[in-house]
Amino acid sequence: MMLAMRSVFPPSGEDLRRPPDLTTCLTAANGSLILSYGTKLLLISILGWRYNWKFIIADIRTPLLEADFLAHFSLAVDVGCKRLLNTQTYQSLPLSPGPREPAICSISPHQYGSLLKEFPEVLKPELRQMPMTPAKHGTYHYIKTKGPPTHAKFRQLPPQCLQEAKKAFAEMEEMGICKKAPSPWASPLHMVQKADGTWRPCVDYRRLTWQQNRTTTPCPNMQDPTASFQEPGYSPKWTY
Repeated sequence: MMLAMRSVFPPSGEDLRRPPDLTTCLTAANGSLILSYGTKLLLISILGWRYNWKFIIADIRTPLLEADFLAHFSLAVDVGCKRLLNTQTYQSLPLSPGPREPAICSISPHQYGSLLKEFPEVLKPELRQMPMTPAKHGTYHYIKTKGPPTHAKFRQLPPQCLQEAKKAFAEMEEMGICKKAPSPWASPLHMVQKADGTWRPCVDYRRLTWQQNRTTTPCPNMQDPTASFQEPGYSPKWTY
C-alpha cells in the first residue's frame, strides 16, 4: 500500500485566487499533478496532545495528516490495537473507529500500475474527454419549448462572485461544455458558496422548465432481459 508523505490542507477561495506555487510539486497516486498554494501553520490537538504543524495548501477536498507529521513527532499508528503511540514515551491514545464499510484508500502499483498508466484519465477530476474535442458518443439532448423565449433582467453580482463566475464559465468554455451565443433566452444566475469557501454558479431554469414540451415516454427497464434498447427506429437522441 502507499502512504502520503506530506500533510496537506484544502485551499480557501482566497487561496485559489492566488497563482499556484510552482516551487512545490505534489503528485497523486496516479501520477497527476496537484497544484499547491503555499503553506499554513495549524494547531493539532489530539486528546490533550498539542502540536503545531505546517500544512501544504493543495488542490484537494479533504485535509490529510500524513507521514511527515508522524515522523517529526515520533508517532506511530497501531492499527491492530486502534491507538496512536508515542515511540519515545510509549504513551498511547485510542483512535476513533473508522467507517463500517471498507473503502479503498490507495492502490498498490505492483498490481494496477500498468493499468493506471494506460488509462490515467479515470482518476483525474476533469471531464472524460479532451477540451475542445467532439464528444465520444452520439447522444444529444434537445429541449423543445413553446411560446416566446423567456429572459431575466441582468442582476449585478458582488466583485468576488463576479470574478468567480467569469473563471467558472471560462473553464467550462475551454472544456467544451458551453459556448458563447447570441441567444434570446436568459435565465438568472446565482452564486452559491460551498463548504470549502469556493463559489459555484447555479442557474435558475424554472421559467424555461415551464415552457418545455414534456413527453411521457418511459425508459426501458434495465433489469428486464426482454427489453430492447436498439428497437427499429431507435435514435440515440433524447427529447423532452
